[in-house]
Amino acid sequence: MSKFVLNRRALLRGAVGSTVVGLGLPLLDAMLNSHGTALAGGAEIPVRFMSWFFGNGVRLDRWVPSSALAGNNPDGDNPQFETGTWEGDAWSLTPELEPLANVKDYISVLTGLYNRAGSQNRRGHHDGVAGCLSGIPFIALDAGNANYASKFGGPSLDQVIVSRLEAQGIQTYLPSLHVGVSKRITDVEGPTLWHISHKGPDEPIASVLSPQDVYDQLFGNFVPKDDPSGKLRVAMLDAVANDAKRLKTRVGARDRERLDAHLDSLSQLRQQIEALPPVCEKPDGPTQTNDDVDGNEPLEEVARTMADLVAYAYSCDLTRVVTWQQSGSVGGTVYWMTGATTEEHGLSHEPGGQELIDGAVTFNMKCFGYLLEKLAATPEGDSNLLERSAIMVVSDCAQGITHSSFDVPFIVAGRGGGKLKSNLHHRSSNDRNQAANTSDVLLDILQLFDPAATEVGAAEGYSNTPLSVIKA
Repeated sequence: MSKFVLNRRALLRGAVGSTVVGLGLPLLDAMLNSHGTALAGGAEIPVRFMSWFFGNGVRLDRWVPSSALAGNNPDGDNPQFETGTWEGDAWSLTPELEPLANVKDYISVLTGLYNRAGSQNRRGHHDGVAGCLSGIPFIALDAGNANYASKFGGPSLDQVIVSRLEAQGIQTYLPSLHVGVSKRITDVEGPTLWHISHKGPDEPIASVLSPQDVYDQLFGNFVPKDDPSGKLRVAMLDAVANDAKRLKTRVGARDRERLDAHLDSLSQLRQQIEALPPVCEKPDGPTQTNDDVDGNEPLEEVARTMADLVAYAYSCDLTRVVTWQQSGSVGGTVYWMTGATTEEHGLSHEPGGQELIDGAVTFNMKCFGYLLEKLAATPEGDSNLLERSAIMVVSDCAQGITHSSFDVPFIVAGRGGGKLKSNLHHRSSNDRNQAANTSDVLLDILQLFDPAATEVGAAEGYSNTPLSVIKA
């Protein structure tokens, strides 16, 4: 008997009244070859990309995986560490990275890199956001009454990847998805600090800060716009149930389990979203606020729900490119769970605030760890979603207290479909003049999606030399 084969774009279908609705499917065995290593037609299972950004840097003595810190000076611009590459058990997680313990096998920590696009030191945070996310120096703007203002000098890496996929004829429901967690992000210093995704100098793309709005994006072509009560959203799951039952009679046992888990996870997502406090409109001031719980942003709850939504979007191939704005550069996020009562950016400039900054970074890595564990727990073919992802984690400076463009924290998570190494720490240099360019990492990632790519960035940020140490 021949194997039942299902197209990767197949949907569960049903009707709500006169409206035809559809629901995306995760990758099922019925869509794969007999080994689960490729699609049934022979095409590779896709690799996904994410840039995951958090503002204001780290504490290097609590971040860099090395015991050879000279002087143990967390406020110094260039503390000294051993250089080299360590893999597997040869390196250990530091306190700020400890929340990633369950997924250490999937991460590469890259230190001693230099954001050369910011080498002119025109404006610390602006240099960091534009340079690390695009490899291109920012363009200064008239700041008006603000301290400074700028826009990106070119497209961010996520949008370069989108354009390369489209050039290959690859289209998904959403070309890219953009999510954010903290709403307290400055909007008075131009689009560079406000947004992390840019199609070009004058085309920033805003992060979606409400999980409900992300949910609506993913289901926007299925749900009528005049559904403020959300009742049709619930009806949609019921409407496709009969089609799910029919499909379960034609697929194997593992696929039946995945279909059940898929429908269950959607119901759980709806419950999570409904339990979150409603999101406020952006006020007229320089930052945004959530509809706080007892005066605090529900950061962890929002981050977890966003992670579940992103895992769903990846699993159903609704998009292959995501940006995640955990917090802003020069942002007003208050990490209240650490005991902080004032915003992080101000604390980062205070010598006495560094312990709270350490707590904020550790909290952010806890949120990131949940995302990675969610992807690793989502099966796909012969492995999981994290195996076939390339996630770039970066901040806008090494340490907020110094604004340094050297030693900017970088993590690459996932194995890029077997094309990236993992479970390693690589330290390029203790000398910025000898250090690898952060754009080298951007080129490594771009080549996963466009093997013919030979360069990335521009001006001081230009690179044609990938950081080959992370290539498998």
